[in-house]
Amino acid sequence: MQFVNIEDNAKALVKYIGTLTDFQIVDPSYPYNHMGATITDAMLQAGINYEAVVKPRVNCVYEYHEARTTSGFLKLLARKDPHVLLNWKGEKPNRVMRVAKLFNSENIETEEQLKTWLAKEENAQKLGKVKGVGNKTLDYFKMLSGMHTSAIDRHLQSFLHRAGIHVVSYLEAQEVINKAANQLKVKESTFDHSIWKYMSDRKGSNSRSCGGKHDFWLKSK
Repeated sequence: MQFVNIEDNAKALVKYIGTLTDFQIVDPSYPYNHMGATITDAMLQAGINYEAVVKPRVNCVYEYHEARTTSGFLKLLARKDPHVLLNWKGEKPNRVMRVAKLFNSENIETEEQLKTWLAKEENAQKLGKVKGVGNKTLDYFKMLSGMHTSAIDRHLQSFLHRAGIHVVSYLEAQEVINKAANQLKVKESTFDHSIWKYMSDRKGSNSRSCGGKHDFWLKSK
């Protein structure tokens, strides 16, 4: 197996960014302080155009003040079928419901409580057992709750490739991104979002995708 020097690759990434005249550090717009929006965003985003498809649905849920808490969101879903609320066919609305029920059973009502809960590895593993929650979605939940990390998707992987950096696993990619963020003295989640914004603007696609058929280590469950 090829040895990956995290420190050297992080320095190379920082150097590459220094050559980009149009790269900007952009703060993300989360946490939402609205659990309905947080759960909706995390569970819908994989492999979907974000601006055109996911964001309007997140905004729709955000308009329901009662859904700011997990229990309030569940009451809304009991009154309004999730497929109807999200205007979405298929399995993902059911996954939204399952995650909301899990958080409710764990007495998680706010992002701050979710942040504390996810800080424990056994809880992260518990969330990871929900169908549709792979490594990237789990890390995205952490970011949405206010934790400082990165969620490696196709855009971040492509950015590493552009910088001439080759990694062989999700964890190695994440370590390089996070280490580079530390060297730049910016929060990991902010650095993640900045890369994602830079790449998505150029590709004309705001998909928080888990990757293509060759990106075996990026695929969600």
